[in-house]
Amino acid sequence: MTTYFIRRFLLAFPTFIGITLIAFTIIQFVPGGPLEQEIISLKMGMTQMGEAGAGGSNDVASGGTTIPAEALEEMKAYYGYDKPVLLNFRIWGPEKQVTRYMEGLRQEPALKEREVQLTSLLGRMREGEDTAPMRAQVNHLREEIKAERERIEQLRSNVIACADIAVPALLKVALDESGQLDASQREKAVDLLIKRLALPVWISQDYETKLAQVKGWAAKNEAKGTGPVALVWKTFSYGRYGAWLIRIFHLDLGRSHTYSRPVWDVMKSKFPVSIYFGVIGLVLVYSICIPLGVWKAVKHGSRFDTASSVIVFIGYSIPGWALGAVLLVLLGGGSFWDVFPLGGFRSEDWEYLGFWAKIWDQVHHTILPIIAWEIGSFASMTILMKNSRMENLSQDYVRTAFSKGLSEKRVVFVHALRNSLIPLATGLGHLIGIIFAGSYLIEKVFNIDGFGLLGFNSLIHRDYPVMLSSMVISAVIGLMGNILSDMIYAAIDPRIRFK
Repeated sequence: MTTYFIRRFLLAFPTFIGITLIAFTIIQFVPGGPLEQEIISLKMGMTQMGEAGAGGSNDVASGGTTIPAEALEEMKAYYGYDKPVLLNFRIWGPEKQVTRYMEGLRQEPALKEREVQLTSLLGRMREGEDTAPMRAQVNHLREEIKAERERIEQLRSNVIACADIAVPALLKVALDESGQLDASQREKAVDLLIKRLALPVWISQDYETKLAQVKGWAAKNEAKGTGPVALVWKTFSYGRYGAWLIRIFHLDLGRSHTYSRPVWDVMKSKFPVSIYFGVIGLVLVYSICIPLGVWKAVKHGSRFDTASSVIVFIGYSIPGWALGAVLLVLLGGGSFWDVFPLGGFRSEDWEYLGFWAKIWDQVHHTILPIIAWEIGSFASMTILMKNSRMENLSQDYVRTAFSKGLSEKRVVFVHALRNSLIPLATGLGHLIGIIFAGSYLIEKVFNIDGFGLLGFNSLIHRDYPVMLSSMVISAVIGLMGNILSDMIYAAIDPRIRFK
């Protein structure tokens, strides 16, 4: 059995990678991510403040206000969007990437001439010289400039994606070993080196100063490994997913975009709230459902069984969050009765209450969320317990016990109860996940500042680090919960042997 559980623990790693890989990939292609929101926010700010005040640039190619390329590059690097999602094959040819980018930069003078021509045409159109051929020429120039700019930007992104490995090639360009490069190409190579290596050099410093800084860095650092194993590892680790997964294995959950704090610092304050509701719900479910299911099995077909089944199935058909909203409307002091508070974990003046008043206040804020939290689990557990109990009561060992003259109470509550509990262990892993992860919608309905509400808000605000960290914690708890369920199986039923 030890071998089985070791195998289960080892299989948890590829399962975890599969879960995170699918979720991470989907999230990367969902529109409205943090980068898009930042760009929209910045553009709105630039539009309101005006071109001069915002420091923006007038994009002659598109005729609108755009974010400077340097700022856009920094934003992409900050959010990790300067790298491919999964595998970074661009690192396999760093010298080619640098060469192509430098060749693209040779088009800069011609591009500047076209932009001047476009500006001149736009000026003439504003003065009234607006003809159809001129408009066609303007549109053609705009599309041409835009396409060329995008091509150069893509070449630049390719270099950035393999910048760490491309350092030797960039250094050759910076030193102009070929003797065929102009000052602009050398400057851009040095700037890329400085930015990607995070060297403390001011932008205003001259080329020679910056180049000396780059040379100093190259002299202190050894060349990166370029063997097959190193390249395969870098192909994976230089992608967004690989870099993120490595940080996760180093217990670095990242930094929340919404709260501007480390994700773990944001999360750890939410756990006690969700654990509080989860533990109470777990205890209540098992302490009520087990005796109720046993009693329904014993009284199968009676009025009590029928009436309780109706109530249980009605409860099972109502979503917990919907029931919570109805309970708040009816009992939360709105249009009907003012019995319970209208959400929240505690009253605002809880700190100033006496001991018993604190307990009462906490209970007062707990009753409605717990009802909504556990309504579904309560129904399913009761029916599961009843069915398991009835199945065991029809087994041969139960008939044998009765034939030996044992009392009904001893047969039902001693011999059959242990075997009837086995199916309930199936859901324990899932319930443990709820204890720690909370319930998104119910915490939202009751405005409880727990782990579930944090996850819900991170979905709304596209706070990817928090979203992914919530998924990681939920996945780990779920996987460990399933293994724990297997252990409980073996503990409850000695006949079970995992091989």
